[in-house]
Amino acid sequence: MKQQRRRPRPHKNRPARPPGLKDLFRQPEQDFYRLPDLEVRDGRIYTDGCRRVLDFTPQKLCLDLGAAIVTFYGDALRIESFSGRRLAVGGRVARIEFAAKWGDGNGAL
Repeated sequence: MKQQRRRPRPHKNRPARPPGLKDLFRQPEQDFYRLPDLEVRDGRIYTDGCRRVLDFTPQKLCLDLGAAIVTFYGDALRIESFSGRRLAVGGRVARIEFAAKWGDGNGAL
């Protein structure tokens, strides 16, 4: 009969090892790329991954960003460019509201 090698059992009180270089190159979580990407630059807001404009007035701009709905509230809002899935919003933004597109509807992404 062949003897099997025993694996050493991890010690219960041993502290967890800190993340190493190998952890930096692991795959991101499954929903990582579905999150909305917003960037404020030069007084404009740039969105990446915009699927469509749901509602547009000078006081309110509502966008479909995949799994999330993002609504901008403010004054003199305008779409300055929309190419591919990148959209630039100009004007004075007073508030940004995030809501889940699907799920329980409590606004958590």
